[in-house]
Amino acid sequence: MPPLRRSATSNRRRQAQQAIAEEEARKHLAQRQKSRPSAFEQEAEKPTPLLLRILSLLGVMLLCFVLGYLGTSWVVDFLNRKLLLKPENRIENQNDLSNFEKSEQDRSTKNILMNSGNFQQISINIYHVKDGAIAEARRNFLARTREDNIKDAVTEIIAMSNVPNSDKIKLLHVFRNDESLFLDMSGQFTAALASMGKQKSLLLITGILRTMQDNFPPVSQVRFLIDSKPAKSGGIVDLSSTWKLPKKS
Repeated sequence: MPPLRRSATSNRRRQAQQAIAEEEARKHLAQRQKSRPSAFEQEAEKPTPLLLRILSLLGVMLLCFVLGYLGTSWVVDFLNRKLLLKPENRIENQNDLSNFEKSEQDRSTKNILMNSGNFQQISINIYHVKDGAIAEARRNFLARTREDNIKDAVTEIIAMSNVPNSDKIKLLHVFRNDESLFLDMSGQFTAALASMGKQKSLLLITGILRTMQDNFPPVSQVRFLIDSKPAKSGGIVDLSSTWKLPKKS
């Protein structure tokens, strides 16, 4: 073989070997880079500092405590309002405090009158709803002004008729004009009527009318106000109208 041809063959062989060596080097470098963890992986593999773990645990415990406290408070409040009877004289809010102070004031007034020998009672026929009809009961109240005794009677009718949320229904004001009596009820009264249904609501209104007519003459008709405003029509019973019972024959 001529020397020139041998030299060219030798050069091609060296180039091929060099290319193979470079390819092997690239593969080896790629494998090393693939097996080497990234900076993020190296950072993730580092153990979490003890202080950070303690703070995280305390945060989870605090969150569980807050959720448990709020959940328990909600459940207890729901049971008190919907399922259980609240113990007597238990004060949970401003409304309970006001009612308690009023009851204590009334009790104190009654005790003073009894001790002074000037204690007087008034007996009132109460017409209330019972078993889908109107029932009659006799109740004694502390003799006060006519308006106060009307409030006592209406409150007793609502309580004895098992009206929903009766403890929240208030008779705010009482006005009289000859035979007409105006009863200013709180807004909860209309909500209670809606939940009772039309039949029971009509019986309740009739019971109030009969109680006023029989015990507080010359009252013969009743007009309802809601939160010191004329009642709106369109409810389950029309409180915007004047209610009046037929005269007894």
